[in-house]
Amino acid sequence: MQKVIDSSLEVFDQLISFIDSIDDDIYQTHSRPLFDSNIGQHLRHILDIYQALIRNKQDTIIDYDIRLRGIPLESNRRDAIITLNTIRQWLTQLTPDDMNRSVSISTEVAISEKHSAIFQTSFGRELFFASNHTIHHLALMVTLAKVLGWRAINDYGVAPATATYLREQQSAQNQHDGVNQ
Repeated sequence: MQKVIDSSLEVFDQLISFIDSIDDDIYQTHSRPLFDSNIGQHLRHILDIYQALIRNKQDTIIDYDIRLRGIPLESNRRDAIITLNTIRQWLTQLTPDDMNRSVSISTEVAISEKHSAIFQTSFGRELFFASNHTIHHLALMVTLAKVLGWRAINDYGVAPATATYLREQQSAQNQHDGVNQ
């Protein structure tokens, strides 16, 4: 389970680096019609998931439907970086017992009407979900930043299986190039 924590920290490091690398205009701008949400709102959505996990230390159910829309970090990168670093610190304090703990989650499951369901899971599984959810939204945020003129070259927002595939492809290409020299 330590690998899940380490992976989450790696994803948070990418997220912090990305947010630090863009300017306030890119962070705050909506790029309609491509996206209705700005980067700050995507980040807030990511952090809602982690806040639900953090609240689980006191609550018996992880409730993914508690959303803190309209908060300052949606438009203030400095607030965002502070919050990211706080959650990153929390991640470093997780233990194997935390990861193996049985938990329940509550989440809305219908679009046309309000209907929630409760599922049994483990805290480690939910942290894994949060990390993959972060990767997905980081990829969207990188796309939005590029549409708005951000030109950094990076591998932010790449899923673990895709990163493995790309490394294997690069290794095969390097071996092929070495044979043909």
